[in-house]
Amino acid sequence: MRLINANTLRFEEFFEKPLPPYLILSHTWGEDEVTFRDMQQPHLHLGKSGYAKITQTCRLARSKAIDYVWIDTCCIDKTSSAELTESINSMFQWYQRAVVCVVHLADMESGVDFGTGVRFSRWITRGWTLQELIAPKRVEFYDSKWKLCGQKPRDSDVLSAATKIPEDLLLGNHRSSEYSVAQRLSWASSRTTTRVEDEAYCLFGILEVNMPLIYGEGKMAFRRLQEELIKRSNDITIFAWQPTREEVQEGHCGVLAASPQAFALCEHVCVWRPSTSHNPQFVLTNRGIQLQDIFFHRMPLKNDQPAGANESLKREYVFMVGFLSRGSGAYLGIQLRKIGESLFLRKSRPLKMISGTENKSLLKTDIATCHFVTDTRPLDNDTLLAFRKRCTEVSIPEWSMKHTIPSGYWDDQDMIQFHLPTYLVGAFLLEGDVGGKRTRFTVLYRREGEDQVRIYILETAKHTAATAYIFRRRAPGDMLHWEDLGLDHPQVLEASNQTQVVIDRRQFTVTASLPSKALDFFGRTKIGRSLQLEVVENRPKGDPGAKGRELVPYGQGRTNRRHRSTDESFPRIANTSLPRSRPGFQSIPL
Repeated sequence: MRLINANTLRFEEFFEKPLPPYLILSHTWGEDEVTFRDMQQPHLHLGKSGYAKITQTCRLARSKAIDYVWIDTCCIDKTSSAELTESINSMFQWYQRAVVCVVHLADMESGVDFGTGVRFSRWITRGWTLQELIAPKRVEFYDSKWKLCGQKPRDSDVLSAATKIPEDLLLGNHRSSEYSVAQRLSWASSRTTTRVEDEAYCLFGILEVNMPLIYGEGKMAFRRLQEELIKRSNDITIFAWQPTREEVQEGHCGVLAASPQAFALCEHVCVWRPSTSHNPQFVLTNRGIQLQDIFFHRMPLKNDQPAGANESLKREYVFMVGFLSRGSGAYLGIQLRKIGESLFLRKSRPLKMISGTENKSLLKTDIATCHFVTDTRPLDNDTLLAFRKRCTEVSIPEWSMKHTIPSGYWDDQDMIQFHLPTYLVGAFLLEGDVGGKRTRFTVLYRREGEDQVRIYILETAKHTAATAYIFRRRAPGDMLHWEDLGLDHPQVLEASNQTQVVIDRRQFTVTASLPSKALDFFGRTKIGRSLQLEVVENRPKGDPGAKGRELVPYGQGRTNRRHRSTDESFPRIANTSLPRSRPGFQSIPL
């Protein structure tokens, strides 16, 4: 560390030996500061206005019996990138170790009330001065005439009101690391720096982060800062920020904030963990932020449009990122859009506030592993639509979805299953009314290459063991393969796309099909598949009004028109068989 001798105004460097007591200056830079190179000259630049700042600082140090001072304008050789990096990464500790930090409020006139003067001082708007207020135990404030006007900790209540930094932190009762990441970033949200990169670099000490400096990287510096935080901490309040106006117009955004300004409303956002065992893990990957051992809240999707088929079952994903310690004490969540297998994109909407009562009533979904998109630049509508490639919609009136596998491929909001590899089992557990009784069915489908799909339907009550095996909870990454299903429950593969159900001595035929359908995503239309279930009551031959063995749709009276649960405009797929397929088995070309 390079210090100025307060008696000689010359540099002295300290490496291995312990540092002597020193006074440190906090100030706002002017246009005529004395630099490191100036201090190396045989004669000091007495004509520079910054020279008076150095001499006054040394005078104060001598009056306190302190022999050394440190001033950032001249004690760092900024022509050396290595020294600059080391200094910025060490600066919080340098302010912390100082005997006293002297703050010069150059724009505060003598006689002005300290509370008013500091609130309107330029010093309180600068990014670098944030750590210079927090780190030292003792801070003295001097006005433009170098007269003492305030102190920390004596005036901590005034400073807290002006900066929104908790008074307990200024008093030294707590450390900055005891506050959530969102709270610490909120303290910097109203501060500015001359260089864009310094928005991030000035926060190293407060966030306990070290990283290389790359001047010229612009906004990427704050992105790197968040990535470094993710490597060191699992504080999920790092996601508790508000989107900018531009991001709101886009409709979606990455999960990392663009600048500290996004955390302006996070003054009271605390870390929330529903239990001591719920300790989410997240790491940075080339697919985005990977999260493990978390759960999402699934909230009813509110839509201004008239409710369509099964609209009440559609739900949006909300990931809780914090808790408000003041006011209503609400939980805070970010709204997400599922765009691929266990892949989520943040909706650019304000943080969702959820009351404690509402929180208890929401559905929760355990997620073993998922990814949050960090960079949305390559995600235009065409790219997002590609994730919907050959998807399967399951939105049937009066039928409710109870379970799906693989769960990572299922999207609760759009009620679709993403395109599955051919080796995985796709299955839905559906419940609906058959003959006046709520009945459950297991619908399975498998892809045979890229062009054909086979579909199976089972009455769950008749295949309890197989159903339990299909939908049992599995370890992360342990998905059900067709080969395993065929070995453990071969009777399942003997089924077809139709099954017979007897309800109160009445017989019904339930048929599953996957006709083509135009699906709307991200304001665009894409042709996919839509699962349909058709329930038909079988009337025996000789029944009054029936001709031969007539099929009468359940709930429609005696009519020859079959009841359909989806749009009639889509052609019905004939119940034909592929070569070597079982009778009644439906194989559908995609």
